Amino acid sequence: MLYENYQSPWLDDELNILRDAAGKFFDQEFVPHIERWIEQGELDRDAWRKAGQAGLLCAEMPTEYGGAGGDYRHDTVIMEEFTKRGLAGWGNQVHSSIVAPYILHYGTEEQRRRWLPGMASGDLVGAIAMTEPNTGSDLQNVKTTAIRDGDDYVINGSKTYITNGQHADLIVVVAKTDPNLGAKGISLIVVEAQADGFERGRNLKKLGLKSADTSELFFSDLSLIH
Repeated sequence: MLYENYQSPWLDDELNILRDAAGKFFDQEFVPHIERWIEQGELDRDAWRKAGQAGLLCAEMPTEYGGAGGDYRHDTVIMEEFTKRGLAGWGNQVHSSIVAPYILHYGTEEQRRRWLPGMASGDLVGAIAMTEPNTGSDLQNVKTTAIRDGDDYVINGSKTYITNGQHADLIVVVAKTDPNLGAKGISLIVVEAQADGFERGRNLKKLGLKSADTSELFFSDLSLIH
């Protein structure tokens, strides 16, 4: 009750309207399916598209790329509303607040226009592949490599515990592009899920967040044009 009556000082009328709209959307479209999603170990893929149609994906992305033109407060309000309803297994935070900003700030203009509108609509789901079977947060020890071969990067390696792994259409892969340079030899490379050499592994069972698709991913001589 105390939490429900609390009003954050950074909320304004626009954000309160968004909060109400997001809460009503989740009550109608997500809450009735929570138990089934927990049982199946992932949300329905169409849930992403419904959230996109409601304007709840990539809220801080510029409107020219299909986003809502907001800022991190807007994504925070959305995250609070689905978390309050026991929807913590939905990987929107990775999708909207990590992968999309990477593309916005570090991608080319062609990449922004190619991927961000689909992420905002829910037609594309994003994931970031850092953790490996023997490497957690110590990213300097990742074994996945992306080695230059002429105009291509050839990616080999495996990842695990990857949020959105079963649904992801775009995967930002942490890989060593020059193993001799330590941290400076590690890069982020976007892989599209239809690429030859990409394979999804198991949707892993967990103690919590059981509705989240948390997966193994494998890369075998996957070639990307530089």
